[in-house]
Amino acid sequence: MSPWYEQLGFKENPLDVRPSPLLIGLERQEEQLVNHILKGEICFLNGLTGSGKSSLLTRVQRNMKNHSFVYLDAQELPRNFNLEEELKKKRNFFDRLTLREFPSKTPVLIIDEFQATDKNIVLDARAKWENPNDKKIKSIVVAQISKYFKNVTPAFKERLGNRVIELPTLDDEEMKEILNLRLKTRWTNYYNKLHNEALNLLVACADGNPRKLLEYADMIFDFHYRKFKDNNPLLVNKTYMVTYWGAKEILELQKVNVDAYIYLEKEDKKRRLEAFEKRFSKDEQDWLIFLMTGSKTVGDLAKEFNVSDSTAALRIRDLKDRGAIVRAGRKNKKKLWQASPHVKRLRVRV
Repeated sequence: MSPWYEQLGFKENPLDVRPSPLLIGLERQEEQLVNHILKGEICFLNGLTGSGKSSLLTRVQRNMKNHSFVYLDAQELPRNFNLEEELKKKRNFFDRLTLREFPSKTPVLIIDEFQATDKNIVLDARAKWENPNDKKIKSIVVAQISKYFKNVTPAFKERLGNRVIELPTLDDEEMKEILNLRLKTRWTNYYNKLHNEALNLLVACADGNPRKLLEYADMIFDFHYRKFKDNNPLLVNKTYMVTYWGAKEILELQKVNVDAYIYLEKEDKKRRLEAFEKRFSKDEQDWLIFLMTGSKTVGDLAKEFNVSDSTAALRIRDLKDRGAIVRAGRKNKKKLWQASPHVKRLRVRV
């Protein structure tokens, strides 16, 4: 017997709560983190459980391919852990061939769940980072839930300074966009199988916590598979949607408190518009509104906003990476772009 996601055409569970590089609403925090790493600094990533700390760290490691990373989960380190030996493991083939003791590409050290780190490891890491003659660590990134450190010296706090990156609680539309990105297959987006009121219920119950959101959505898809097997309406019925009442019943069966949500259509539209204005700059809003009027090429956008084609192409790439625009075919062999359905829904006026 296979799990629900294989039946729907996924190779892996798209709602897995483990760290994933698919992030929403953390663009500014990612930019800050990358900047600190590039400058070789110590920085602190702070956020509640499920806010995306580990996922952001995973994404940065994947995208910064020209950097070497040593990732440590402080809660899982053995008692006899040796930081120096761990750094040596990052030596590449040529490093070993030339008998280098340490990697030629100075690694970035990431310590997740930092509150559990032994004080001696912290001192060792700082010494290997700040030694002016023999830096064995380029940058140090520490991450934990609490805003307060209990295992560092005043000198470490001084080195850290104000380089603190706080992960915010996501708004309702950013929470929905997580599911929108996760639930796509090549042929179907199962996000569209969730009625808007069912989505609102999931978001309200998760209370800004992406990990809970994924867990609760998984309950709904898993329930349909176990109850209906090969007759799963999510698969065999093109018009079927999970309603608010259906989602509520499933969550209640799993002992989830569903009392957090009361649907108010006018307030929902207002929240969506506020989310649009929060997520995009005024300049980006103008581009997206223009892309809601029809499909456009890079040249069309460059002409409308009086910028070069290369500048327009960079803006398109950025908006595409953030899920704000989608491909809409071709015109005279040039790609056409339009605002994504999700962004169009955000723009619904009260």
